[in-house]
Amino acid sequence: MTIEEIKTLDSAGIEARWAEIRAEMEAEDADLDALSAEVDALTERRDALKQDAETRKALADKVAGGAGVVLQKFDPEEKKEEKHMYGIDTLEYRNAWVKNLIHREMNAEERAALTSAGAVIPTMTVNAVWDRLVRNAELLGKVDVTQFPTYVRFPKATTNNAATAQAVGATITESSDVIGYVDLTPNEYVKLLTVGADIDHMAVDAVHDWIVNNLVGQIRDAINSDIVVGTGTNQLKGLTASVTADSTAIPATVTKASILNIMGSLGANYQNGAVWIMTANMFYNHIMSLTALNDYVINDGFQFRLFGHDVVLMSEALVSGKETIFYGDPKAYKVNIFKALEVKAFETATTTNLQFRGACMADGELLDTNAFVRFAQA
Repeated sequence: MTIEEIKTLDSAGIEARWAEIRAEMEAEDADLDALSAEVDALTERRDALKQDAETRKALADKVAGGAGVVLQKFDPEEKKEEKHMYGIDTLEYRNAWVKNLIHREMNAEERAALTSAGAVIPTMTVNAVWDRLVRNAELLGKVDVTQFPTYVRFPKATTNNAATAQAVGATITESSDVIGYVDLTPNEYVKLLTVGADIDHMAVDAVHDWIVNNLVGQIRDAINSDIVVGTGTNQLKGLTASVTADSTAIPATVTKASILNIMGSLGANYQNGAVWIMTANMFYNHIMSLTALNDYVINDGFQFRLFGHDVVLMSEALVSGKETIFYGDPKAYKVNIFKALEVKAFETATTTNLQFRGACMADGELLDTNAFVRFAQA
């Protein structure tokens, strides 16, 4: 390495070259004089870097103590323009998106941000929608939810023979297992809100939360309902359409034995994580009023558990006029959200009202019909 090249090295480069020299000097044909001269140059370069570092530290200490610092005087009346970043994950972009929906005046930065991003739904709004649509939903929050933007197919075993034991090295018997599929395709869930022009007087945050809460709340309720009673035609295929009612009816006067019978009818491999689905009337007037079950009902802030399993109250569990109890593993029910929420605003032709349309695309079905049992009250 030449002297000029050595002068450009940093500390790491010096250490690396020293390591190389240690290896090179062991060779029989090594030019020891040249290597010695190079070591001297490397030592000189290291000392220079060390001196430079000490000088910089001394200067930094002076600056920290105020020595030699030139103070610049600013006019207290001078206002510095505040700069905002308008990425789709920022509050500024979200506010611009809401203003655009309600036709409120925007500044140049807000208009440019919306144009640049194609007015896509803000990240903050997407997260708020997902929290309200899935995480905080009574039943939708417990089933297995995926987000694939297009058609999705889930495999399921229609015939699944058990494994068998045999002698080591014996011929393996061919299995006759059969794999089927559940195909999920988009169904559109839509909600239309109409509001007066006085929404223009509301704060941007309030408008955003009002739109999200109302649109998402209504769509979430519709999907929740269809998980139980959906027909599968232009909507989710619900538990009612997939699970046959057991021939043993729940007695008119519910007993502890009848509840245990429901639990016992579900296969052991589905018990872990199983939930109860029933109406509020069934739970409060039949279950809660049964003193024999007092020790088996837990109330955790209005989240009830019966025999250790969550209770989901759904008015849809009144099937064909009969109180019905579903009990099973919600993770066996698949829901795919193809599009979480799309919000568009429209002006009405004859009034000053605004209309907001929320649309969500989803589909769902129970993959394993053995994962739930269904009992109707006599």
